[in-house]
Amino acid sequence: MSKKPKRGAPTIDMTAMVDVAFLLLTFFILTTTRFREEQKIEVDTPSSVSTIELEDQGLCIISVADDGRVFIGYSDIMTREAVLGRFIEEKLSEEGKSISADGASYFSTVQEFGVPEKEFTAWLNGETKNEEGEDVTLEDFPHPGIPTPDPDSATTEDPNELKDWIRWGRMADQRMRFAIKGDGKTQYEVISNVISSLQDWNVNQFSLITEQEDGGAEGEESHSGE
Repeated sequence: MSKKPKRGAPTIDMTAMVDVAFLLLTFFILTTTRFREEQKIEVDTPSSVSTIELEDQGLCIISVADDGRVFIGYSDIMTREAVLGRFIEEKLSEEGKSISADGASYFSTVQEFGVPEKEFTAWLNGETKNEEGEDVTLEDFPHPGIPTPDPDSATTEDPNELKDWIRWGRMADQRMRFAIKGDGKTQYEVISNVISSLQDWNVNQFSLITEQEDGGAEGEESHSGE
């Protein structure tokens, strides 16, 4: 007696239908959706002008010019006199040199300077002559900037003299506040070296002085610190 073959449940391959369904869905999305054109996003950046005003007393400003020259200045006359005394004691006393009374008096009036230490004595003592052989006045003496190489790479031949002036300033006024002055054209490497020089003497709080924005009031400063 012959047996009837077993019949399984019928199966339907849905692969093709799924592909067609997604193709139709994609078609309807692309044909019915109205895409917006790219729009420019306006970003309103915050102002860099601070309402914090720096006091004129007990302040040391380190200025960095666009060409990378570094200048330093002390706000108080007594601080300038004390700093000059430290310079004479540490740099000139062993050589038997000194600064003239006129030079010391003039230095007490200088707002900022950028004379390397090897030329400092000649500057204040009026010992420099120009190409015509005439004496160079204290006001006309060239200021090539205070040498401020990377503190980590500074050597005896190429010292970081800014650290000396920072140290002498703090010895003259232990509560001295510091500020770095520059603008958008200032070289980043020089600013970095100035900050490192300050941090080497544990000066981790300082102000940043930049050019005023349009509408900024006089005396407003940008403040920064660690």
